[in-house]
Amino acid sequence: MSEDVTSLRTEWTTTSVEESRLLRKLTEQRFESDQLRLLGSAVRVAGEGIAILTPAVEALGPRIAFVNDGFCAIYGRPREEIIGETPVAFGIVDRHNAIFQSLLQHVFALQPFAAEATAQRKDGQEFELDMQLVPVEDGGQLTHWVAFLRDVTDSRNEIVALRHQAMHDGLTDLPNRMMLFDRLAEALEAARSERRLIALLLMDLDRFKDVNETFGHHFGDVLLKQVAFRLRNQLHVDDTVARLGGDEFAIVLTSAFDANAVAMTARRILNSLQQPFVVEGQVLEVGASIGIALYPQHGSDARTLMRRADVAMYATKQSNAGYTFHERDEPESRVPDQLSLVVEMRTAIERDEFELYYQPKRHLHSGLITRVEVLIRWNHPARGLLMPVSFVPIAERTGLIKPMTDWILDKAMKQCREWQDAGAPIHVAVNVSAKSLLEETLPSKVQSMLDKWNIDPRFLKIEITESSIMADPAHALAIMSMLQSMGVRLSVDDFGTGYSSLTHLRELPIDEIKIDKSFVTGMLTSEADAAIVRTVIDLAHNLGKQVCAEGVEDAETMHKLEEMGCDLAQGYFISRPVPAATLMTWLTENSWGLKRTT
Repeated sequence: MSEDVTSLRTEWTTTSVEESRLLRKLTEQRFESDQLRLLGSAVRVAGEGIAILTPAVEALGPRIAFVNDGFCAIYGRPREEIIGETPVAFGIVDRHNAIFQSLLQHVFALQPFAAEATAQRKDGQEFELDMQLVPVEDGGQLTHWVAFLRDVTDSRNEIVALRHQAMHDGLTDLPNRMMLFDRLAEALEAARSERRLIALLLMDLDRFKDVNETFGHHFGDVLLKQVAFRLRNQLHVDDTVARLGGDEFAIVLTSAFDANAVAMTARRILNSLQQPFVVEGQVLEVGASIGIALYPQHGSDARTLMRRADVAMYATKQSNAGYTFHERDEPESRVPDQLSLVVEMRTAIERDEFELYYQPKRHLHSGLITRVEVLIRWNHPARGLLMPVSFVPIAERTGLIKPMTDWILDKAMKQCREWQDAGAPIHVAVNVSAKSLLEETLPSKVQSMLDKWNIDPRFLKIEITESSIMADPAHALAIMSMLQSMGVRLSVDDFGTGYSSLTHLRELPIDEIKIDKSFVTGMLTSEADAAIVRTVIDLAHNLGKQVCAEGVEDAETMHKLEEMGCDLAQGYFISRPVPAATLMTWLTENSWGLKRTT
């Protein structure tokens, strides 16, 4: 009896254990099956494309055994079209064939692969594809590949847009300063190996500030866009035009053969900007000043070329030449820190650091020189000889131009007296800024200095730029009338570069018109410039005024001006600006001066 019970208990226990094990196994299988179903559902509805591929067979490569809904959505193809295809179904475009070949090489080498490429959908639309291929093994044997594919076009476009914003000007969409330096560095590197010329042009708009102040910044913005459009149209496809900020632009020329070709491009740019601009029905006129530096003549790196083109640009503004190449033989303005210059300028007069230079004017009818233009230089104790472009604009902005003008007038009158006492009756012309011209005390100051040095007023000429007069025409006209009534001679400098020149000419109490250098330097090669010069001379003479031509650089230009009936000429062909002592020696020894030939 006990044995039967024991046997029954053992059988029942054994059966119960086996059933428990079986139940556990069935539960685990059901769980795994549920997991597989969940995984399959997740794979099918995943947003990114997923493909399962067979191992590669011979040279055919792997075949697609499964794709999810995301894959079909990316390519716009039904699942049944894709099953059985090779990775060609990934749609990588022909121009990225190297990427596709690299994919196959990794597959045959059983190595994972990841890359980005441009791919094509069924309808031919291209998109940016990010893909990863991962080999899956079981027991050390490759069983299949899993490919993960994502359409990254939007994110890529966002990156491209951000890069574009970082490298371009937001207003004109031109390259900005950062891209300019990159392009210039690339051009210089290529030029070194190819032994060719690179030109950097810095351009600043003239009278743009007047547009902003008169019509508002909206007009200024529209004007800048139109300027950018014109600049693009004047350049070769390989050249670069950039906006550096404000009204300053830069141009890198890589296609010019020599300096003459660069000068021709600069003239073409200036001519394109001479045509009036129309903004919301309002006709606007602006000019430009261009400074040019050449590789390798003026520098071998981007920053040196930028600095020297900047110096040349400010020299252009001073001379109103339109464009100027950097000149190695002249002291280079290093455009030093402006704040420190302001501090140093305040004591420069007390320390007698300023010096006047004088540039002769030749009377074309008699051939004699009895007039000079007064120009200032700064013998800076640390920076060397500074040209006016490096400190006069700062003086104008800070108000220091007024005491500087007083000093110039006093020293010029003193020098005029010394020359007259030495038997040289030389007339002096002094430049007066807009701020000094509009100062109500200017006439009394001038009279005081004439009296101090006992100078006949006819020996003093005040040169005023046309733009200075246009800053406040009514006020300027009143001051000029007072000066003329005192017997002081008046001259309009840089004639032809301002607004409404002919309209105001007959109303101005002036004795002389100075033709801007930009017209004089081009009159031998440009019929238009020659016509302008001839017209100004005839017009001035009809109004009873003399004419002085600036920028005479050669004998042919001077002779042409003589034929046109021009009264006076000045420029490097006649003489560069020189100190008073040097001028006196030059006048004594030169047949144009005090020396007379018999």
